[in-house]
Amino acid sequence: MKGQTVYKVTTILEEPFVIQKQGGSAQFDGFIPDLLKKIEPLLNVTFDMKHVADFKYGSKRQDGNWTGLIGELVKGTADIAAASLTVTAERAKAIDLSHPFMESGLSIVLKRPNTRGWHALKGFVTFLEPFAPGVWITLLVACLIVPVLYGVVIHFDPMEDEADPSMLRNIARAVPVIFYRFCLQGSLAPANTTSRASRVLIAFWSLFLVILYVTWATSYAVYMLRGERQTPSNPIHSFEGLASQSGIKFGTVNGGATYRYFTEAKDEVDKKIGKHLKDNPDQMTSSSEDGIKRVRDSGGGYAFIMEEIPARLTVGKLPCDLMLVHHSSIRKTYSFGCTANTTICRNLDVAIIQLKTDGEIQELIDKWLKPTGDCDTDFYDDYLAYMKSFNMEKDASGFLFQSDALTMEKVGSMFILLAVGIAVSIALLVFDVCTERRVQVNYAPRFFVDSFKMIKITEWSKYQI
Repeated sequence: MKGQTVYKVTTILEEPFVIQKQGGSAQFDGFIPDLLKKIEPLLNVTFDMKHVADFKYGSKRQDGNWTGLIGELVKGTADIAAASLTVTAERAKAIDLSHPFMESGLSIVLKRPNTRGWHALKGFVTFLEPFAPGVWITLLVACLIVPVLYGVVIHFDPMEDEADPSMLRNIARAVPVIFYRFCLQGSLAPANTTSRASRVLIAFWSLFLVILYVTWATSYAVYMLRGERQTPSNPIHSFEGLASQSGIKFGTVNGGATYRYFTEAKDEVDKKIGKHLKDNPDQMTSSSEDGIKRVRDSGGGYAFIMEEIPARLTVGKLPCDLMLVHHSSIRKTYSFGCTANTTICRNLDVAIIQLKTDGEIQELIDKWLKPTGDCDTDFYDDYLAYMKSFNMEKDASGFLFQSDALTMEKVGSMFILLAVGIAVSIALLVFDVCTERRVQVNYAPRFFVDSFKMIKITEWSKYQI
């Protein structure tokens, strides 16, 4: 419009902040162009956007000259640098910076573990998830002990009418009996045996299996409904972990704000990361896009440090092969850059504060900077806070409704019940064997006396005849 001030704006492509638009009168699209459109009527100005010539944000060379967006402001070829420009002390000395329009942090992007090998077959054995390995091992031992004990009982119990002289055959006879109960065939129905001890053993075994199945089915249903919510099985969970390991290479954009932050840091962990970045220039990249490509091609052997917002957006896109390992507590701000010693940034300050107050910047954030939801990007800013929240939610979910597998501490009472049944069965066996022997000892003398008397009576009868 006539009378409006026209500002020359230099920018740089970085999705979704600035996107190259295909067709139409406007050359660019994205968060930054939309923000500038909202500022134009507030300041009664027009912005003429062009891409930076050298495709860089801007860093100070050894000769003191600046490159990229900052360089064009210093040279006077542009009035405003509009991009996801990170505020640093070094940049603030060379140009004017506006009120921040957004805040972000630093993140580590890593290749998501692949699903080959054992992980690809895990879906076929999810039925094992409700119980811990110790429970399954104990159950297997019980399945071996009970048939053997059943065979021993029917072999030695004097009350068993159909026992085979061979103990091995008796044990073999026990296997189908125990197996039928395991398949809930007959359930609590008495076994085809006359031994009291074996009947008690089968009754306790059947009761044990009913409780076992109810517990397993409940835990498995919860597992399937809630999914396998486990903590990420990755070697890196924080910047401290990244700095202390040596198995995974890592880097960032060479000469960028993130690179300078770490190489000039005072914190011990950040200094250690900065030293690694200086000592390994081959692990640096020329852009965030190159860094993401290197992460994808590394197979998990390379991690890339980048700012939180673009990291979330990248990880949230298909094919879902990346993961956001950690969010740093470091907070960085984005601002517009302006030619030094002008009132441009002061005017932008007023417009940005007004748009923040009216909630219009938040609307743009929701439109452009929220993950699409195609892939999982849910990982809290602080790993320790994430673990605390995870454990609190898990503990509050109840005794059986926790995502962890049930251990012997939780289901051991079932095996105690089975052990009681085994003890009672053995006690009955011992009682029956001892009782039978006592009967035999007491009955044998009376038998011989009565037999002798019958012989004498028979002989006396012959003489009488």
